[in-house]
Amino acid sequence: MSHDRRCSKVRAPTQGRRKAVLLRLLLGGLITGLTACTQGGQLTPMGATLMGGGHGENLSAQADALPYATLVVHTQGNKALLVMAHRAGEYGRDTYWQAGDRATLHLRDGVPTSTAGFEELLLGRWHSAEASAGYRVHAHWRDASGQEWQDVATASLACESAQPVDLPLTRLPLERCTERLDWKSSNTHSRGVYWREPGSLRIWGGDMELWPDGPRLRWQVARPWWSDAEDTGRDNGQTTLPDTAPSS
Repeated sequence: MSHDRRCSKVRAPTQGRRKAVLLRLLLGGLITGLTACTQGGQLTPMGATLMGGGHGENLSAQADALPYATLVVHTQGNKALLVMAHRAGEYGRDTYWQAGDRATLHLRDGVPTSTAGFEELLLGRWHSAEASAGYRVHAHWRDASGQEWQDVATASLACESAQPVDLPLTRLPLERCTERLDWKSSNTHSRGVYWREPGSLRIWGGDMELWPDGPRLRWQVARPWWSDAEDTGRDNGQTTLPDTAPSS
């Protein structure tokens, strides 16, 4: 990583500080006992927090057997079933998902926003509008040595027409949306993919780098946390991804 990304005395944005405080409160107060499968073999430092997904274990079957909202998560060759531990924010847009050791993934509108309990931490990831076409993605993270970094990317999103997609517990027609990011400080490029439901714009899964040159995270909704009575689409302005017409 280039030196100009490193912030030895970095000051987190107000939004990032609020997220970090909220996550600390959640981790201090959430009940134990939320479990994931047992992972066999050698784990990477980040993957070790997502305890689960041993060879031959069927995470879809386990999700089907649980009455709770769940995600299937893959990172660095490891996978786990995460259980929703808390829901907060306007319209319940912020959801917090835990593995067996209480490592937490925070989604906002179905998109990764921050993490807790990992060796490397995503302290905040959010979007902002840009005057010209496209938008900006901001990332703030802490590496394994404790150093904090920030970067901002110019981003664009292109969505394809909906096609059937296999999910852990169902099959749905979803739009495949590709997000292209040009990171300023690191002078790198990355690409993420989201699968969203037409109309409601709910995010059912994705595959993205948590920060530039960072670990990739893939997730799919197994059992959703929303109901059909909830309007989580364009009408109430929740969706963090910009609304784009399907590409031809």
